[in-house]
Amino acid sequence: MLQSEWTKLTSLRSNWLVLAGVPVAFTGLSALIGANSSGPADPTLAVGGGFLLYALAVGVLGALMMTGEHQSGLIRATLAAVPQRLPVLWAKAALLCFAVGPILVAAYFGAFLANQAFADDALSLGDPGIVRALFGAVGATIAAGLMGLALGTILRSTPGSIAAYVVGLVVLPPVLLGALPTSVQHTLLPYFPTLALQGMFQVGEPGEAMFGPGASGLVVLGWVILMLAGGAVVLRRRDV
Repeated sequence: MLQSEWTKLTSLRSNWLVLAGVPVAFTGLSALIGANSSGPADPTLAVGGGFLLYALAVGVLGALMMTGEHQSGLIRATLAAVPQRLPVLWAKAALLCFAVGPILVAAYFGAFLANQAFADDALSLGDPGIVRALFGAVGATIAAGLMGLALGTILRSTPGSIAAYVVGLVVLPPVLLGALPTSVQHTLLPYFPTLALQGMFQVGEPGEAMFGPGASGLVVLGWVILMLAGGAVVLRRRDV
């Protein structure tokens, strides 16, 4: 299954654009931002300034790993070869982690170093919490990709999965921040996927509506398990 999924992943040029083009583009953009910045650097922004871009790219890639097969009809052949069905989902999830993990490590470290190389008051990898936050950003982005894969498995529609992913990751958090009372925000928002993902690479004291890195990581793990479990139930029970 892993070999089959690797062949599917690497046979599309669009996947290579996501895996290679987005990190290279953002590293250059980070250098440009660093060259035009002034004043002391924000450690969290220096580490995770590209998180939303990476999370959107990897999340869409995760969704397409499943919805692309439904659109092309390849899913019928895949499930005929693997009648238990669930190994298909686990293989896609494992491949997503192992394929994008090393690329994201290079991308986040490269973007951080490029940004700080031109900053006036530069940070370094030796500063407290920086390396931990960089790996936290990598883990958060991989988790976002697994959420995209889960949505693609549940919805089976590329437009629907991408729309649900973008609304949940980008649109809904600021809407809730503006609509909910402050006391409710502090209680509920730390459990929201976007805030929890961002909390994984927080440097220093977390924001008022955010847990620290460890607790945020546990919240994210819970969301990933819950969403993949939902995808597994749908994949096992629904006809193709």
